[in-house]
Amino acid sequence: MAPARSPLRRVAHTFARDRTGLALVEFAFAFPVLLLLYLGTFTFADAFACSRKVTLTARSVADLTTRYPSLTQAEAAAILDASAKILAPYAVSNAVIVLSEVRVASSTTATVVWSKALNGSALATNSTVTVPANMTSTGTYVILGQVTYTYTAALPWGNIGSYTLSDRIMMLPRVSDSVPLS
Repeated sequence: MAPARSPLRRVAHTFARDRTGLALVEFAFAFPVLLLLYLGTFTFADAFACSRKVTLTARSVADLTTRYPSLTQAEAAAILDASAKILAPYAVSNAVIVLSEVRVASSTTATVVWSKALNGSALATNSTVTVPANMTSTGTYVILGQVTYTYTAALPWGNIGSYTLSDRIMMLPRVSDSVPLS
């Protein structure tokens, strides 16, 4: 004859053999991890896309400026205002865009000839900026495009932090030796 089981032991044995609802329990454990993975991937991809837009904006403002033999105040303002289209869908109000012409003074430094900015301060005339070593010969002029963007990573329940994205590019004028600002 089989030994009698206690009622508590019978319930535990029955519960251990029952498999109904197992998928729901597993899903309940996995769902928060999957949700965080999805939202993290989305946030990272959005930050990467914004970083790419910052690079494109720096390149575009410098590239547009190099196409002019000389530049008026209105043309410089139009180039800076066009940057809003490049940064879209990201707000241009979070960006500081600086467009400058510098004269290379040595193999690693240059002096600012003129500078214009959108949403921030322009570089001071005659201030010194660093250029990549041996980028171009002394005495040449280079157009400098700089963009700094404050990116705020957001999730549905709030912001998770702000990050500063920035890029700068230097290009030689295409049409003339320099691009004077009148």
